[in-house]
Amino acid sequence: MKKILRKTVEKRPRIFLKIFLVLSLLFFLGVLILFILNSYVTGRTDACVYSLDGFVSGDASADHYDAVIVLGCAVWADGASPMLADRLRTAAAVYKTGCADYILATGDSEEPEDYDETGVMKEFLINEGIDAGDIVCDPLGLSTYESMLRAFKIFGIRSAVIVTTGFHCHRSVYDSQMFGIRSVGVEAINSGYVIRQYNYQREFVARGKDFVFTLIKPGYKD
Repeated sequence: MKKILRKTVEKRPRIFLKIFLVLSLLFFLGVLILFILNSYVTGRTDACVYSLDGFVSGDASADHYDAVIVLGCAVWADGASPMLADRLRTAAAVYKTGCADYILATGDSEEPEDYDETGVMKEFLINEGIDAGDIVCDPLGLSTYESMLRAFKIFGIRSAVIVTTGFHCHRSVYDSQMFGIRSVGVEAINSGYVIRQYNYQREFVARGKDFVFTLIKPGYKD
C-alpha cells in the first residue's frame, strides 16, 4: 500500500507538468492565431485608412459616400470624453468637405435615461456647426460589429467614411467592408490624451473576434 501511495505522489508533479505544458501550448497557439488575424485585418485595410489631413488633401475626399459614420465611446458626467470629442471633431471636419449625405452617430443609448452616447454625440456635432437634420443616431450601436451590421442592414448604407480612434480604425473598416460597404477610415485627431495599453490589448483580441463574426455574421438574418 505504501508503495502505491509513493508512486501516486511521485506521479502528481508529472501530471501537473503535463497539464501546464498543454495549457501553455494552447495559450501560445491562441496568441499566434490572434497575431495572424490582426496582421490580416490591418494588412487588408491599410490602404483604406487615412489621417484627417491625408483624407482632406487626397483623392478619397473627392469621392461621394452615403454617410460619415462616427463610432461612440465613453461619455462622462459632463459630456463627451476626450477620445469621443476628438472622434466627433474629426467627423465634423470630414463631413464639412461635402463628401457624404449625412452623419451616422452610432453608440450605446439603449437606456438613454441612464447612459446616452448618441444624444451627447448629436449635441456635440451640432455645436461643431453640423445641422441637426444632417445627423442620424443609431442608439443600438453597442459594438463595432453591431454598428456596421446595422449601418448596412437597418440604415441601408453602402458607402461610408468611418471615423474613429486610430487603433480602432482598421477593424471598423474591415467589419464594414465585410458587409459590402465601400468604405475608408479616418483616424480621429488626438488632442493630447494618452491611449491606455488596455485599449490596444482589447483591440488585439477584438480583431480576432470580429474576423470570426464577419464570417458567420450573427444577427444578419434575424
